[in-house]
Amino acid sequence: MNPATIRAAAKLNLIRILSSHPDGLSLEELQKITGHKSISELKNELGELYMIEMYPYSPQDCVDIDFDGEKVKITLPLAVDKVLPLSPEEWILLREIVRNKKTTTTNEESQIADQILSKIDSIIPSGTWEPNAKIRDSLQSAIQTKRIIKIQYWKRDRDQKESRIVQPWILWEENDNYLLAFDLEKKAFRSFRLDCILSVEKTEKESIVLPDEAKDWLDGFRQLVSLEKNKEEQFATIYLTDSSAFHLGLKLPLKDLQKTIAYENENYFLYEVPIREEKWFINSILGYGKSAMIQSPLALKDKILARIKEATTALA
Repeated sequence: MNPATIRAAAKLNLIRILSSHPDGLSLEELQKITGHKSISELKNELGELYMIEMYPYSPQDCVDIDFDGEKVKITLPLAVDKVLPLSPEEWILLREIVRNKKTTTTNEESQIADQILSKIDSIIPSGTWEPNAKIRDSLQSAIQTKRIIKIQYWKRDRDQKESRIVQPWILWEENDNYLLAFDLEKKAFRSFRLDCILSVEKTEKESIVLPDEAKDWLDGFRQLVSLEKNKEEQFATIYLTDSSAFHLGLKLPLKDLQKTIAYENENYFLYEVPIREEKWFINSILGYGKSAMIQSPLALKDKILARIKEATTALA
């Protein structure tokens, strides 16, 4: 390797080490990390690093090295090996912007957009914590193209899964998210909670003309949703980790109760959460494992413990 390259790499390594120890390091501590043969050699290296700010080295890059006789410290105008952080909300907004832009780009730009989305998804997961995203896209496509679809659906009242062949009609997203569709087997309109739809599969069946009673059924559904919204909500208090609070907050409104506990070297924060539908709520909380701990109501805790006991018994 070029000797000049080796010297430059050594200086960059010094900057990296010192910037990661804001309280400073003694010369002996620094020597153990850098592997310099002697303190004298290390001092010479630090002296050259200090000279970076002086002509003819790099007058634009001012590196302030401070040695008080005990410890060496460094002050940089810019952080080394650090990126500009974004909040979760900013990441999510950026993802939506890229997704929307992707639909109007060329093939080459679309590939770059896919790479960006993949990187964003590695920071703010969309597959695991936003399970409805792909389902929603498939449903919207089926509605626009008027395709008959087969959905696999989780029946919350019976704890069973079933398949339905439906003509998708409206994706209702005003309060809770629903697919409004005409069930070809039951020959009637039905609503399906979006978070209970497990999969969507297009069929080769020809689309149908929706019956004349479509408007009356929609008016009745709208009234039912309005009544459900106005009913007095029940609430649970629950301890959540930072990550579980963020992801549950995407599904339900959380009220921070300003209380914290520590458990197994992890901080938990207390929130008040509405119980919109009990079985769905229990299934969601169980999905967070030990990252979510119910405080109240006691009846809900008992039901969750019963579900866990039932599952462990089945595995025994």
